[in-house]
Order: sequence, then structure tokens, then C-alpha cells
Amino acid sequence: MSSKPHWFMQEVFLFRTIASQLWAVLLVPAGVYSLLLTTQVDLLHPWRWIIGCLLAALSPYNWGYLVLLWGMVVVTGASHARHLTVSPKIPQTRLARLVQVLSPSCLMHAGTHVTMAMVMSYCAATLIGPQFSSLSLPCQGSDQNLGENDRPHHCLNEKSVFVVFSGAFLGLCYSLQYFMYGRDQLKFPVIQQAKFFRVRTLLPQLVMDSAYRVVHLAPWYYLGYYILGHGIKTWLCALLQLQPSAVDVGSLRGLLDLRLLWQTVVGGTFSFCLLDISWVLLHIFHAQALKFEVLSSLADQSDRTLPDAVQCRDVPLVQYLGFLDLALLAQFSPQRRQQIFSLSQPGGHPYVWNTISTSSLAVLDSLNNRLASCRQNIGVTGQRLSPDPTRVQGSQKDGGGRQPTGKMEMVIQGLRKTPVLAYFLQQLPEAASAELFKDAQLVVWALEGLSHLVAASYTEDTFGVVQKSLADILTALLGLHEALDRHFKMPLAGSRPSQHPRLSGQRDVSGQNLRFSLLPAVTTALNRVVSMFGKHVESIPLSSEHKQKLRLFL
Repeated sequence: MSSKPHWFMQEVFLFRTIASQLWAVLLVPAGVYSLLLTTQVDLLHPWRWIIGCLLAALSPYNWGYLVLLWGMVVVTGASHARHLTVSPKIPQTRLARLVQVLSPSCLMHAGTHVTMAMVMSYCAATLIGPQFSSLSLPCQGSDQNLGENDRPHHCLNEKSVFVVFSGAFLGLCYSLQYFMYGRDQLKFPVIQQAKFFRVRTLLPQLVMDSAYRVVHLAPWYYLGYYILGHGIKTWLCALLQLQPSAVDVGSLRGLLDLRLLWQTVVGGTFSFCLLDISWVLLHIFHAQALKFEVLSSLADQSDRTLPDAVQCRDVPLVQYLGFLDLALLAQFSPQRRQQIFSLSQPGGHPYVWNTISTSSLAVLDSLNNRLASCRQNIGVTGQRLSPDPTRVQGSQKDGGGRQPTGKMEMVIQGLRKTPVLAYFLQQLPEAASAELFKDAQLVVWALEGLSHLVAASYTEDTFGVVQKSLADILTALLGLHEALDRHFKMPLAGSRPSQHPRLSGQRDVSGQNLRFSLLPAVTTALNRVVSMFGKHVESIPLSSEHKQKLRLFL
């Protein structure tokens, strides 16, 4: 496309974002009710427990907190939508990651989530019990020494401060995990399902993940409050003109309060659940397949067709949805396949097929070229994936007669050897491979779409539009198969990143595991084409090397 498809951002993206956040808002009352059920358990009187919690959740006293939570969820969803991407920036060093985290957009995201989590923790604490509803309480025994015209003295409610600041700490951790573990990247499901079934499957896991993460982060917050709690209390007392509370929460005795620990864990879990509900629903809605018209008869919708979508560069999400639609129609829609194999009028040229095949081959060739460039840059000499140190030393000795390029370069090289800079400038594990295969999902869909279309053309292509491209398609598939096979035999390819089944905050959403499905996907695509054409593939004009490799699939 030559111009940015504003129709997608204004119609599809905006609609899906609003719809996802409306569902998130509707789930907030259910979350409040679950919070009350969890904290007010009464197994001896189950009916009174269930009905009492329901009445408490619907009472007018809690309507204000419910509206406040709705606002927090909407603001959080808008923040998630603003950072949603399908092609994330992958930092290669710790210094690059630090720069990314300290960028203005990330700092704004962190500030937003710190504020949201503080408000959510305060609302959760207030819904559970009134003892956390205010930052100040009448001091114990202050009424006995007051005169008739004196006002009672107020002390800082440090337990409420402890709970609110726990929300700030969890919000900051949530934002850091959001960017460090690539949670801003939209991940598409392997199998397209209805939104209801995906939500029903993910909600229980979401609650367990939130509780697990809060339990692991709580000790760090307790340690931080033990160190900084006295300063926070002194600052708030001076700011609000309050007296210190009788019980010092920042002491060992105060931190061993089990009821306060339970309140902190439950409130943190509730906050994480609300933040994750907004995130999960946004990703579920935007990962749904979008059906593009193969051919459009309307002049004002000529830029909304499938050929335009697969070659869209301005909005990467449009291209991803276009290739997803291509993979689905190539496998399940004979009528739409006929439109791809048809000839455009006037002129009788296979415009649709040429555009789709060219865009798909461009995706495959791009990965193939990156793999070839990677092999050249790392200087592969058999099993070594980095320059040989002895060879580097030898080259330095051979060039000993040459003068250094400058003192500045020598200073820079010396600074690079210092432990601190070496730590920040060292390449992160799997960073190079993640950058190399960051569009692996697009490659998988291009492989599936091309192979299914070529296989279907054997019986459905009445005009023979695919035959002219068969040689180029098979050459690209065989070349990519060879490049991937050589790459995954090298130590550079690494191993599959280990995933903890309960850590959604650290789950691999950057496509690191998806790269291992590329070689099987290419093999499946070649088998699909060869099994359909049989021995007729030997008559396709290919190089002798490619023909020899193609016979292995017969």
C-alpha cells in the first residue's frame, strides 16, 4: 500500500479495542464479588456467605469504588492498546534494554500502571474492610485528654499506607515485566477459536498466575518497606500533619502481621487480575482472523482487499492479518481460492495471484537472506560460530606495521574491557536469534498459504496461472529448507527457552519458540506440493541441485 490504511485503525482496530475493554468492564463486578467471597469465607453458613457477599458487592456504598475500578480498567486498556505491536524492538545488549526501559513511552507506561495498581489496591482493601479506607485514624487514647473544644488527634494509618504502596510496587514490577518479557507483542493462537472459549480457558490460569507472581514479589516488597518504611512514614506524617501510628508496621513485629500479609497478597492478586484481564481480552480480540475481500467491486474499498493487505508495510498488523486470512482461505475456502486463480478484467492478467505469490515469496526470501547474512557475519568455519581468537591475534600481528586509527578508538576499546561496561555491552542470550526470527509467524503463514494454493491449483487452476510460478516457489522453499537446516545445526540456534507453566508474566510471547516450527513447516509445505504433483515435479525447470533435493520428498 502506498498510504497508511486509516480505515483499519479507525474501524477495525478501534472497534476491537473498545469491544475488548467493554468486556473487561463487565468482568469487574464479577471480580469484586470473587474478592469478597475469598476474604469473607463462612463455611458454616454457606447461603448467608454467598448472598451476603452478593449484597455487599451490589450495595450503593461500593458503587463509587466500582466506578473507580471501571475507570482504571479503561485507562489500562488504552495504555495496552497504545503499545500493542506485532514487530517488537528486541534489545541486543543490557545497555539497549536499559535505554528501552527508560524511554519516555515506557516511563509513561510505568507511571500509569503504578497509579492504577495503587488505586486498585486501595479499592480492594476498602472493599474487604473499613480499617484500610482512610490514611488517618483517631489516635488511641486521645479522647481522654481532650477538652470540650479540642479536636481529637489523628495518627497515620500505616497499614493503609503499606497496602497502597504495595500496589505501587506491584504496578512498577508489572510494567517492567511487560517490556522485558515482550508482553507488548501480539501473539496469535495456533488454532483459531471463538473468543468465548479462549476467555473461559485463560481466566482460571490468569488468576493462578497473578497469585503466583504476587507471592514471589511480596518478599521483595517487605524487604524494601523494612528498609525505607520509616522514611515514608516520616514524610507522610509531615505532609499530612499527622502523628505516627502506635504500631510501627515497618518493624519486624509489624511486618509479621499475618492479616496484613493476607490483605497485601489478596489485594495484589486482585490488581494483577484486573490489569491482566484488560491485556488478555485486548490480545484475544486483535488476534482474531479478519476476512479480506479477494476482489472488490467498490471503488472506495479498493485498498481493503487481500492483495493490498499482504503487501501492507505501513501498519504491520494489517499484513499479519492478511497472511492469516491467506493461510485460512487457502486451506478451507474453495470459492475464495477460485478468485485468486481468476484473471483480472480487462486485460486477462492474474493480478491477484501475482501479488499474493510475490508478497509471500518476498517474506520467504527475506528470511533466507537474513540467514545467509548471519552465516557470513559470524564467520562459520565448520563448528565455530565466532571469529577464531588465534586468527584474530594473528591478524593483529600481521597488521602490526600499521598505525592505530586514532587514540579515541584505543580509549573506546579500553573502556569496553572494563567489567561494568563489558556487562552492559555483552550481547543478551537468544537476542540475535530472536531478532533473526522475529517475523517467524508471518513466514509460517506464507508457507501454509503458498503450499495449499499450489496443491489446490492441481485441480482448481483452470487458467494455469500458478504454473508460471512453480519453479520460483519450489526454489524458494528448497533454499529456505537448506538454510534453516544448516542454521539449526549450529550452536547459535540455541535450545528451546524453558517456560514455567504458571509464569504468564515471564512466558515466551516474543516468538522464540516459534522459530523451531519453521523447519517442520517448510518440510510440510514441500511434502504437500510434491505429494499432490507426484512425479510431475521432475518436469519443472529447476537446477540439478534442487532437483536432487526434491527427489528426497518423492
